[in-house]
Amino acid sequence: MNSFVPQEAALKTNSPQPVHLETAVEMILQYAQPVGTGKIGIRSALGRVLSEDIHAPVNLPPFNRSPLDGYAVRSEDIAGATTDSPVLLEINKEITTESNGNGKVELGKNQAAIVMTGTPLPPGADVVIKLEDVRKIEQKIEVVSPLPAYSNYCFAGEDIRQGERVLSKGTVIDPSSVGILAALGISVVPVYRRPKVAIISNGDELVEIDKQLKPGQIFDSNSYTIASYVRQVGARPIMAGTVGDNTELIARRISEMLKSADMIITTGGVSVGDFDLVRNALLSQGVKILFHRIAMRPGTPALGAVKNGKLIICLSGNQAAAFATFHLLAIPAIAGLMGITRPPLTITTAVLHDNYLKTSTQRNFLRGRTFFDEGVLKVKLAEKQNPGIIRSTLYCDALIDVPADSAPLQAGTRVKIVLIPSPWLQQN
Repeated sequence: MNSFVPQEAALKTNSPQPVHLETAVEMILQYAQPVGTGKIGIRSALGRVLSEDIHAPVNLPPFNRSPLDGYAVRSEDIAGATTDSPVLLEINKEITTESNGNGKVELGKNQAAIVMTGTPLPPGADVVIKLEDVRKIEQKIEVVSPLPAYSNYCFAGEDIRQGERVLSKGTVIDPSSVGILAALGISVVPVYRRPKVAIISNGDELVEIDKQLKPGQIFDSNSYTIASYVRQVGARPIMAGTVGDNTELIARRISEMLKSADMIITTGGVSVGDFDLVRNALLSQGVKILFHRIAMRPGTPALGAVKNGKLIICLSGNQAAAFATFHLLAIPAIAGLMGITRPPLTITTAVLHDNYLKTSTQRNFLRGRTFFDEGVLKVKLAEKQNPGIIRSTLYCDALIDVPADSAPLQAGTRVKIVLIPSPWLQQN
């Protein structure tokens, strides 16, 4: 892990020394702990995170069952069956799905019982013959070939054994998980509480989207973008509005949000010197600064802090920069608050579709869109990579990680990418 300049030393300068992204994430995750637990019905559990392991209360299937439509028989009765010397078995009409389930009627010698897919097998039966493999003659069936014992036979607990752990603590409940829970008769599950994430946009130029623009003003888009992503990954966004370029007002809004939110994300007001409004506001509140400035572009000014165990992540006001640093910094933090144990970011490689003339010695995260070409995953650069170009985030589903001091990249180069959106998604 790369080292970083101690915060005390950094605070003595107008331009704090940047830390590596991995270092910043590591510091954030130390404080990204689950925020509470509760119970929820499985009808509403999609996208929630289990706070305890789930063990099977019953076997699945709970009885020996047939995997297909056919006839349940005893393997010893058909051991000598051939085309020239077929075996005739009498259909036992007393054996029904109900009698199979309670085991009251046992299959006798040289008998067969009609069974359907998923139904219990009668005691004594150890083979199921497919319907199409026999010939029915009145109330008997003709069998022309033997089958080994337990052919076409599903044992009780063959899928899941009673007491077996089927879902682990920290698992995001997906549709398959809901199906498993329902199959086991589990209607309520323990989950972590969904964290509340307050979003504050800073800047005199910002106005709400329902207001009339005046010269020099722009609509606040960052709040809506970030709130949508927060909701998409399963947390609860609190849109705390816009604040002007005033340290005291920023400090007051952050203090208010710390009372109700589990985490705060701000955009704008992070820079250096007199323009470093958010950092100064945080220091006035006695907040512990974890890091300020990251060795990457876009989003270098990003700041991480903590107060009373609650994380505060401050991002650049440039839309594309906020977009990148939200996914690289805030997503891991939200995952920790939700109790998710799987890696919060999906990192893989793809083949670069375009040439890229790198002009900075810093590490770059470029916006791109992935696609498959003859079975090969490729990534195409957004047309404009300026951190203030919001359109570059449209249809963006990957951030291309270009190392510091990298030479210009040629089309066809294999590059590392961070996939967007995150691996877990839930509309709430």
